[in-house]
Amino acid sequence: MPSRGSLALLPRTRKGLVLFWTALFMLSVALQYGAAMVPQKALAISGAVFTSNSDGTGIDLNIYDSKGAVYLTGGPCQGGSHLEDGTYYYQVTSPNGALLSSDAIGERFITVDGGFIVSSSGHVTNDVACTTDPAITVQLLPYDNTPNPGGEYKLTVGLASDVEDCDAFEDEGFNFVKDCQQIETKSDNFKVGPNGDLRIEKSISGGPGEVEGSFDITVDCGNDGTFHVTVEVPDPGFVVIHDLPEGAECEVDEDIIQEDPPLGFFWGPPTIVGSPATIEAGETVTIDVTNNLEPKSGSLKITKVIPDAPEGFEGSFDVHVTCTLGGPFDRTIDFPDPGFVTIDDIPSGAVCVVIEIPPTNPPAGFQWAGSLVSDPVMILTGQTVEVTVTNLLIEQQAVPTLTIEKTNDAPGVGEEPLADGDTVVYKLDYTLTNGPADLGVIEDVLPTGVTYVVGSAEAGDNAEFVFDGYDSATRTLRWEATQVTASGSVTYEVTVDEGAAELPQPLTNTACIDSADTEEDCAESDIFVGEPPEAETAPPGETAPPTDIAGAGDTGAPGGSLLLILLALAGVILAAVFVAPTPASIRKRMR
Repeated sequence: MPSRGSLALLPRTRKGLVLFWTALFMLSVALQYGAAMVPQKALAISGAVFTSNSDGTGIDLNIYDSKGAVYLTGGPCQGGSHLEDGTYYYQVTSPNGALLSSDAIGERFITVDGGFIVSSSGHVTNDVACTTDPAITVQLLPYDNTPNPGGEYKLTVGLASDVEDCDAFEDEGFNFVKDCQQIETKSDNFKVGPNGDLRIEKSISGGPGEVEGSFDITVDCGNDGTFHVTVEVPDPGFVVIHDLPEGAECEVDEDIIQEDPPLGFFWGPPTIVGSPATIEAGETVTIDVTNNLEPKSGSLKITKVIPDAPEGFEGSFDVHVTCTLGGPFDRTIDFPDPGFVTIDDIPSGAVCVVIEIPPTNPPAGFQWAGSLVSDPVMILTGQTVEVTVTNLLIEQQAVPTLTIEKTNDAPGVGEEPLADGDTVVYKLDYTLTNGPADLGVIEDVLPTGVTYVVGSAEAGDNAEFVFDGYDSATRTLRWEATQVTASGSVTYEVTVDEGAAELPQPLTNTACIDSADTEEDCAESDIFVGEPPEAETAPPGETAPPTDIAGAGDTGAPGGSLLLILLALAGVILAAVFVAPTPASIRKRMR
């Protein structure tokens, strides 16, 4: 059968034609209805979007020195394609649409009027240099580094009304390029480089221990951008700003510290090392920021007070100060000038106690009578609290003294010695100064070879010392006085025992005097019994040693007397020879 082509599809009957045209009409209506149901795309955005330098004089530079050098403009200064008037949202992404900004959709917008941007969401802006009308460029910072291996970024702009109509607009951080494909957008790709990194390290010095917190830091890189970063201390303790242009000068500023200091401390000025830093390509330069915790502090003034100190008295007084915070402190106060000492920089809230070390010698004629120290004090911020240390003086009482001297009436050296049965009188002279002295006692221990004569002890010219008796077992005589008010003496007698000459000579005994108010004082006395001791020959110009008592008479020089007798006898013989007549027999011989 011969082919009829496409006409073979048409019906050949009247009924078939009617059905065919009816079906075709219904299909047309259905297609129109379906088209009406499909959302219509927004009208295309007229004009173009451009990246530029800060003043808008350079358009589509494509490669910028740094991320901070990239700005958005509404159109070129030379005229041509400008964005139509309206409000636009913009975002920075990687070329594949990955969002590089943390700002939510709606937070970054521009308003175009007359082909130029006249307002923005508040990011850093600059005036457009090529127009006298109010117009600005908008810095794209802040945005993260692109993951694109070639370092490429993408700027995308969409009408605010279209973006807001997108169903997913409420999703914070929503990427309208990827998720609202029906929105008409304009975009411009650009690159940044060469570049380097800036590392900011944060540490804390001082304080009671490890301090944690978040610290906001502003980094000003001039035309290359201003960055606001947060460093967590102690972990990780740093933050890195990437892709800064080579040669950029970046300076750290931290005038305000948000973290509250620990109790009792305040933030001192930070120590910043390495700022400003010059960025080097392919390198990481570092700025160190140290926040210094300094204790809130006050001062303690310690004043020395000595009531009734005699005029001209000077002394040094040491004090030891202990505090619950800080210290301890050791200081010296010079009296009377300046008479105090001040200890600074004691932590606020510390409770301090002042302890005085035993003071120097008191003024002449006085003695220390203790000290009075103020109660513990609390140190207050920025204030000086005061403590006084008072040393009391009393006039020094004269200290009494009792001394004793002991003598006897026995023959001295070179005189006839004592023999068995002889009597010796001992005398004990005592002297009192600065009296009175209470509970006086005199004790005299007799040597072997003599015997106390019972009843011979006498009080002498001061009856305050009363004889208490003789202890034959200890050979001790004892006198007692309730109070001694004057000097005086006591005496007693002994007899020489048979055979005393056989004992080692001399026979020595010791007498001591003591009281409740004085130190003990002792004296000795010697006697000789038996053969007389040889007299000591004194060198020329010196006298022989004295005995306990003075000699009974003058001592002669027997050698000198014998010489005189012999000379006198020789003179008598010579006189007799000349006076007597010569015998006759002798005269005859002489003839």
